[in-house]
Amino acid sequence: MDAKSITIVSILLAALMLYFNITYLQSYSILFTTLNIVIVMIGLGIPVAYHYETYSRLKKIEQLFPIFLRDVTANIKNGMTLPQAIRSVKYNDYDVLTLHVKEISSKLDWGISFQNTLNVFAQKTKSRVIGRTVNTIIEAHESGGSIDTVLEAVASSIQEMEKIKQKRSIRIYSQMLNGYLIYIVFLGVMYGLANFLIPAFQIGQDTGNQAMFNEMFRNLTIIQGIFAGIAIGKMAEGRLVAGIKHSLVLTVIGYSLFLFTPNSPIMLF
Repeated sequence: MDAKSITIVSILLAALMLYFNITYLQSYSILFTTLNIVIVMIGLGIPVAYHYETYSRLKKIEQLFPIFLRDVTANIKNGMTLPQAIRSVKYNDYDVLTLHVKEISSKLDWGISFQNTLNVFAQKTKSRVIGRTVNTIIEAHESGGSIDTVLEAVASSIQEMEKIKQKRSIRIYSQMLNGYLIYIVFLGVMYGLANFLIPAFQIGQDTGNQAMFNEMFRNLTIIQGIFAGIAIGKMAEGRLVAGIKHSLVLTVIGYSLFLFTPNSPIMLF
């Protein structure tokens, strides 16, 4: 199944579960609230996990592609043509890139043109980095230039870009930890307000407002978790998909905390 199908199925399943939960389980508070968390994980967690897995796989392909280019370059320097050099490396281990390399080699053996083969490869990976690299290789191959020099320069360029991204990730890692620590401190403050400060002010008074305050604090933790997670993911990995992953983790932690507090308003809807 592709990403669109998985997203549609997950949302439909979550919608059916939500309808069943509201219709039949609303009177069972703890079960109702727990199932709400499961619904969110199914409706949002599964699509986000799939997209993030696809993103991680793509990043790994981009990291391995320069190694593949360097191996091809070494074969060209030994006197092979570019198609021959690609065929000779099809048995090398490139992890997630291996299947793509074998497919490229097989298509060349079937007589499919080199340009079409590389274009299809770039389209399947859906990587802008690989797409630009493939266009450069094809233009150099068609112009009759020194293809080994071009491949070596392209491989070095991609590796330098990856090094820059890794250095950026290392610098951002401490900020990501700070984001989680700040959210944990925020949860502690909300928990203390809901279970100690507000009850202390209402001693001997009407405590009917306790549930209202707890609900307000719970909603604040959810809102904070969503936006803090998006900010953490955007800073750390530069993509909103990664941010949604962090948002789900923080939101579930915050919501679960209020789910198991003594006087929590455990109805999400």
